[in-house]
Amino acid sequence: MERESVMRLEDYLSDNPHRDWVLKYLAESLWYPGDLSLVRKVTSAVWEELSSIGSLYHAEVEREGWGDIENRLVFYWRQGLSRYKDPDEVVWGEISGLNPQVLRVVKGIFPHVIHYSCPSAAAIKTMRPEPLLAAPHLDLLEETVTSRSGASWKTIAAGAVIVVLILALYFAFSSGLLTIHVLNYAAPPPAPDTAPPTILYVSPPDGSQAMNPVSIIARYSDDSLNLSSIRLFLNGTEIVPTRIIPTEVGYSADLPLGSCEVRLILGDLSGNTADAAWTFTVSSTLQAVTSSVIEEINAAREELGIPPVTASPEYVAAGYRAQDMLANGYFNHYDLAGKLPDLHYTSFGGVYTIEENIGYVYSPGLDTAKLISSSRGLVNDMIFDDAASGWGHRDSLLDPTNNYAEVGIAWNDSRLFLVVHMVKSWVNWTDPPRISNGTLSCAGKILLEDSELKSVLIYYSNPGDHDTFTYDPYLRILEGEHVYSLGSPVSGVAPPPLYYPGLHTIRPKEWQSSGASFSVSFETTGLASTSGPGVYTVVFYAENTLSIGHPYSPTMNWSELPILEYSFFLG
Repeated sequence: MERESVMRLEDYLSDNPHRDWVLKYLAESLWYPGDLSLVRKVTSAVWEELSSIGSLYHAEVEREGWGDIENRLVFYWRQGLSRYKDPDEVVWGEISGLNPQVLRVVKGIFPHVIHYSCPSAAAIKTMRPEPLLAAPHLDLLEETVTSRSGASWKTIAAGAVIVVLILALYFAFSSGLLTIHVLNYAAPPPAPDTAPPTILYVSPPDGSQAMNPVSIIARYSDDSLNLSSIRLFLNGTEIVPTRIIPTEVGYSADLPLGSCEVRLILGDLSGNTADAAWTFTVSSTLQAVTSSVIEEINAAREELGIPPVTASPEYVAAGYRAQDMLANGYFNHYDLAGKLPDLHYTSFGGVYTIEENIGYVYSPGLDTAKLISSSRGLVNDMIFDDAASGWGHRDSLLDPTNNYAEVGIAWNDSRLFLVVHMVKSWVNWTDPPRISNGTLSCAGKILLEDSELKSVLIYYSNPGDHDTFTYDPYLRILEGEHVYSLGSPVSGVAPPPLYYPGLHTIRPKEWQSSGASFSVSFETTGLASTSGPGVYTVVFYAENTLSIGHPYSPTMNWSELPILEYSFFLG
């Protein structure tokens, strides 16, 4: 009996469905964008294997010990993988923050992994957002100081020269040898202001869906805006805004279902004007799906004592992302041009931090009831059945530092695309972030108690590295590489004498930080010369002073959290 029991364990170690699942995808070449995905898939499978061994083979584990079992598991993994990929050639993967036992096995399988990253990963239905790389700490730049004796005589000599000059000038004035003639010079008149106000962002975006109560928002910029000139029209009728400030106008109300047209007119004190018109559709289906998704997320958060998230009052990019995937027949965080979701978020006026979770269902005969149940099912899988993705979706949806959720859906009679952007909204912007003449500037106040701005990092992503897709005949969809990240950190912004070790440090035009308030501006035009054309994302990090940690990933955003991700393309 003892020999038979050992063989059963050996059979499981040499051949089990968790490993077969990974090897099957490798064999069929449905995906393999690189080492990140491979290490992520293997890590999830190893986690499942170890859990099963611990519960099904308890007696064998006690008798043989975990060390010997782990070594055999490593052997069989390397044997299976070597038919498709040499494990010794894998050097890029996410192996930080793992269970120590899982880490030992994964390191045994891939002994040469040297880059520890936190990419997103996905099962068939969903993809997780990428936790940001930890922000490097600002270090003081040490300067060489001359010896005390060397500095002393120079200081004394310079002081003596200044004293002599002052005495000479005093004598010249008092004796009448030197007089000063004041010329009357009229300054030239200032150049006339001919630049109209700039409309930075409108919400709901043009062509999007919205739900009640609808928040119509427009942000703008001008150095001499005339607030009394602002006029807002809805379906041809002028309406009274519920909010007007120097950078934003807003209107909130329950609107009839169907198409709505908005027009904004505004001017500055010099008489220059700007206007914008856009349309959106108030949708009962979006209302129902969004409510269901938020309920599903908050039910899980409530069980763990995590504060609930609120449906985002702004419709920024989630709806666009869902519609773009439906219209172009792909399922991926990167779009078909290889651009990451944060670029779309910024281009539509997003001014906070997002984590993207996406899901896809193929089921002929989709109606409203199925849309709601399928969306709930996707969220449920993200939270409770996410082992294949390393529990990344769960970590995002249950992150206490996420306080809003923007939900977007797009569908036809057989396909549903769900996009959930978990939002960190922790800044009250007095001057929303924007780029003008190559300078990025912003000012605001952090809403976290006793928090302050800690660092500003810039990441680089090359769209050309992320635009390869493979057709999946079963799901009838184009699939990409199944991971996304902001890219690699390439620069940091800091006033002297601070700098970022190992990164290019940009000196700001302005850097004011007092408690929770900050104002920062810096040049962006030189970035392309450091890393080349591509997408650059500026990330502001603030001290995390929230009193509640993540229930499953205690170190996630523990000391610092991102409060702004601002992406732009430099050609």
